[in-house]
Amino acid sequence: MPEIDREKGRSRELNTIVLEFGRQKKDRIRDLQEGRGRLFRKIVKTISELQRAGEVGESVQPVIVIVKQKKSSSKGLWD
Repeated sequence: MPEIDREKGRSRELNTIVLEFGRQKKDRIRDLQEGRGRLFRKIVKTISELQRAGEVGESVQPVIVIVKQKKSSSKGLWD
C-alpha cells in the first residue's frame, strides 16, 4: 500500500529508498551503470547505514537513484 507524502503530494512505497546525488560527471554516471565507482560506493554505504540504524530491513531491494549529468566545462576555441 503506497504511503502518501503530503508535503510533496506524491505517493511512495514504504520500502522505497530515494537517493539524490545532484549533478555528476559523465564518467561517474557510466561507472554507476556498470556497478562500480564513487556513486555506487555511496549507495552501498547509505543502504548499509540505514540497515544498521534499523530504518530498512536486510532484504531491501528497491533503489531509485536520481542523477543529473554535469555539463562539460570544456569550451571551444572561440568561446
